Parts: sequence; C-alpha cells; structure tokens
Amino acid sequence: MTSTGSPPTDHQDEPAPGNDKDAAAARLIRQIDRYIRLLQITNEAIVCVDDDCDIVIFNQGAEKLFGYSRDEITGQQLISLVCPYYLAAEKHRLAALTRIARESRMGFKVERVLCQRSNGERFPVDASLSQTAFSGHRLYTLIVHDATDRLMQERRLAYQAEHDELTDLPNRNLLNDRLSAGIARADRDRRKLGVVYLDLDAFKPINDRYGHEAGDCLLQAIARRLADTVRQSDTVSRIGGDEFIICLEQIKSEQDAFAAARKISSALKQPFRILGQQIEVSASIGIAIYPEHGHDAATLLRHADQAMYLAKAADGTPQLYDSQSI
Repeated sequence: MTSTGSPPTDHQDEPAPGNDKDAAAARLIRQIDRYIRLLQITNEAIVCVDDDCDIVIFNQGAEKLFGYSRDEITGQQLISLVCPYYLAAEKHRLAALTRIARESRMGFKVERVLCQRSNGERFPVDASLSQTAFSGHRLYTLIVHDATDRLMQERRLAYQAEHDELTDLPNRNLLNDRLSAGIARADRDRRKLGVVYLDLDAFKPINDRYGHEAGDCLLQAIARRLADTVRQSDTVSRIGGDEFIICLEQIKSEQDAFAAARKISSALKQPFRILGQQIEVSASIGIAIYPEHGHDAATLLRHADQAMYLAKAADGTPQLYDSQSI
C-alpha cells in the first residue's frame, strides 16, 4: 500500500523558528482588534495612546468630538489635540499628568484641559484615563467629554451666587469681596474708600399703590440709574428689599463721598416712568469712610447703616457716620 503523505522527519513536531513570536504578535493584534471594535460601539469619545503618547486608537466618538478622521490623526502625538497656547502655559501640569499615568495603575480624572478641534475651535474637556495591558504592551485609554456645558453651568451658578436676581447688581456676597479688595487697594495707595448706604423712603406705600410688578420695575430702574450715576470703578449693589450700597473707591476725602452722595440723591429725585405711571422717589443716605470709620467691610457697612438712620431723622440730606450722634 502506497502512502500519499509526506515522509516523517525528525523535526516535524518542532515549531519553525519565529513561530512563538509570530503567534504572540497575532494574539496581540487580535486583542487590540477586539478592543477597538468594543470602543467603536460606544458613543463616547475614546482616544488610546501608547507609551510614547502616540495616538493608536481614535474611535468614532472622538472623530465627532475633535473633527479629525481616524486615518489623519492616528500616529500623531496626543498633544496635537491640545490648544497650543494652553499647552505652552500648562506644560508642567501636562508633563506631571503624563508621568502619573505611566507610574500609576489606577485610573484618574483630568479636568478643564483646553483642546482644539480640526477647524481651530477651542473647547474644554474632562477626561478619565486608565491603563490597559495587552500581552505586556501598555495602552492608555482616555474617555473624553466636552466640558463646555458643565463649565457654563458652573459659571451661571457662580454668577447667581454673587448677583441680585431682580436687578442683576452685585449682592452682599460680592459686595463684601469688593469692599475687602477696595480696602486693600486704598491702604496700599494711601487713599480713602467710601461706603454709601441708601434706603428708599416710603417704598412700601409705592408698592401697595402701584402693585408688586411696578415695584419690581421701579427697583430695576433705580438700579440702572444708580449704575449710570457713579463711576465705572465704583460698585453699586442691592443687599435686599429697598436697600442699596455703593462702594466708592480711590477717593481723596470725605468731600468726594459727599459729592457722590448728593449726585445720587439728585438723580433719584428725577421722576421714573414705570408701566405708564410717573413715580417719584427719595432716599435716605448714610456715609462711612475708610479708614476713619472702620478698617473692615462689616464695620464700615454697620456704620454707614447707622448714618443712614441719622439721615432719615434729618431733612433727607446725606449724613456722615458720627459715633457721638449714635
């Protein structure tokens, strides 16, 4: 009987040279290929880089987020996605993050990195970074999110925390910050700072007569008129109800504060046209001066408030804080 197979040899069961290496490479390719297919399923933007920070995986979500195709960005450095001027300003931070990523097996988050799309548009991103091993080869996976909406919401909340909802003027929180900063500048420049405490006279009867909508519109109109009356460097704030505070920075004397207060009083005496009605208002104004009447925001506000009550008891002219009269 004649055999049709190959004749046996002494080396038939031995692997050919390089087979183990080729098999390992094939396994690695299959593992990475499965990983790539998995990453393509998600809508999230995912970018993977190797130890040299070269981009090796750029999924469809990343293509949509950054505007680059996978073919044109693969092989490029990860920093090519970062805004150039941010890269220059934050190079030490980015270098530290790269070092941490290489040394740590734990994932971590990176926030507020300014990136740049293919069309040049800049946008902030948050990213979570994790390390994955494929047959001894390390791969760093970044799940990237556009942080624009989150940061805008944070800014809105921060703005709302510092501004009056009705008039959009700084509220007490921001006023205290402005006063503290103004005091520091006045101390540095050897100048004075004035705090003008303004309380509308008989605002409740106006509210009762014309209605709350008219009252709100009147407060908004007063806020605009106050802002138009003082200097741009001054701060007009509403601290609640019918009370307004004006911080006068870089004044030379009490006379400067009195001049500003008289100008404010005169401006408010001009009638307001609110919802078809002509409304006249007046205000009682108290003044406190740094450093004569206090060295901190709380003390100056308290003394300006006390001076305002002196003005209510007087003929309506602005009053300077006087400890002997309280």
